[in-house]
Amino acid sequence: MKAIIANLLTVFLFIPHPAQAFRINALKAPASFIVDPALGNYFISNINGNPASRDNNGFIVKFDSSGKTLLVIRGEDPQVTLHAPDGLALHGDILYVTDIHSLRWFDKNNGKTLGHIDLTGIGAKRLKDLTFDSEGNLYISDIFANAIYKVATKDNHKVSVFKKDNQLGNPSGIIYDSIRQRLIVVARATGKILGIGLDGKIAQILRTKTIFKNLNGVDWDREGNLLVSDEAEGKIYRIHNFSRVEIVRGNILTPANISFDYARNLILVPSSKGNLAFTIP
Repeated sequence: MKAIIANLLTVFLFIPHPAQAFRINALKAPASFIVDPALGNYFISNINGNPASRDNNGFIVKFDSSGKTLLVIRGEDPQVTLHAPDGLALHGDILYVTDIHSLRWFDKNNGKTLGHIDLTGIGAKRLKDLTFDSEGNLYISDIFANAIYKVATKDNHKVSVFKKDNQLGNPSGIIYDSIRQRLIVVARATGKILGIGLDGKIAQILRTKTIFKNLNGVDWDREGNLLVSDEAEGKIYRIHNFSRVEIVRGNILTPANISFDYARNLILVPSSKGNLAFTIP
């Protein structure tokens, strides 16, 4: 399996398009696609099989803006465990990843394992996305437990339940709203976009009757508009001022956990069933 994955990754089909847009083929159920704002490199998590299976065959690929593969963190490598890597977040030189019921973190430069926490002790079922607040605390959505966990990264990665409530509606994508000091969560089951204050209060924040189906990812664009992906509808939306909804792109096969590259003004889109990732300028 190592050889097969290695061969796939070394022949990544990097297809450039106008305005810096590009596509990466030969992935394996890509879940999240993020940029390193400090260096401009990209990371894509690959579940590679059953998202609930502890098979240690997941991997994360790192590549530069020209498409050159810089690093592959493989579950089958020595000192590395990756079953079904899903959400990704960077904090300095550390790459955090959700992996079923575990949080793992690696050195973003060399892929070395730096730490791991099993969250089953506080009821974790399927960790999904993750985001940092302005104090460096990490928040993790749990899509099956209807919960959000908080990890105090500056306090020995102490874990606590930040919010557990059925109103979360299978929380998937999560980002921090630094202006309003709250979390924004997209609910996969209900199609709602929720704001969660740091006091734990939940509110629906979208001032529109637009109904989404199976929301997956969420991020901000350069102008402070929300970007969300609807996996079932195959669409990516831009939401202006929490009210006006615009379809950015449709006819996408299972758009997963999207994010945004502010430096290049690109939406980063992984297609989980398409086994590819691409950008939208």
